[in-house]
Amino acid sequence: MNNAPSARTRALILSRTHQCLLVRTPEGWSVPEAVGPWPMRPRVAIHQHVHGLTGLTLPLPVGSLVPGDGRAPRDFVFVVDAASVPASPHFTWEPLSRALSLTAPTGLDRWLWTTYVECMLGGWEPPSRELDVFSFGNTPEVASRLAHLVTCGRKRGTAGWLRAMKLKGITAPWPGLVSLVTDGFGHPCCVIETVEVRTLRFADVDQSFATLEAEGDLTLEGWYDGHLAYFRREAESLGLTFDENEEILMEHFRVLRVLGRADDA
Repeated sequence: MNNAPSARTRALILSRTHQCLLVRTPEGWSVPEAVGPWPMRPRVAIHQHVHGLTGLTLPLPVGSLVPGDGRAPRDFVFVVDAASVPASPHFTWEPLSRALSLTAPTGLDRWLWTTYVECMLGGWEPPSRELDVFSFGNTPEVASRLAHLVTCGRKRGTAGWLRAMKLKGITAPWPGLVSLVTDGFGHPCCVIETVEVRTLRFADVDQSFATLEAEGDLTLEGWYDGHLAYFRREAESLGLTFDENEEILMEHFRVLRVLGRADDA
């Protein structure tokens, strides 16, 4: 009879917009959990378990924690492209707040939230678990550049084409909305709060907003040329046209937190 103790290592797997991968178990919804003899190689075990469950080959983890209950050497956090995971009745992608609700009956929500805060937000706990997660622009490269402008103190505004937002089902921001800004690959950069939202014609945007958005050479002409080209490309992808009379949603935000931990002096 084998009386060797077993280990159970968990994985918090997030999409680039921080939806959580939950798996269906007899007890309810849970996160992927690999079970093996102690001692175990936890990262190898969780990689094999997740691949067998979803067909997903996990990348390197973006964070890990030693669980306080001693059930495993280490738990892990991964950020993946959710589009690479095939649909299945055995697992689901859920927004963070809903994932917390679904895992609450088994008490797993406490582990999920603590792991998320420690590994993704550098220990900073946001004012609400209803956290909007997004990246600027339309590519990870643009998202990284614009997130850098925010964290270095230059960019405090952004603009969106209102008609395209409605077609894509994007909810317009509102004053007081707290959002997590990522680099386009799902890695958090900072937390912002919406201060003001205005809607006006593209042709009526002025220099003050071009300065607030802080892209390009900071001139109104530069803002106009860059955004006209951007919105026309967006329109073409949607089978639409864009002109100066289209309505633009302009958002002014402030930075609540630049995420990270500094070493002690």
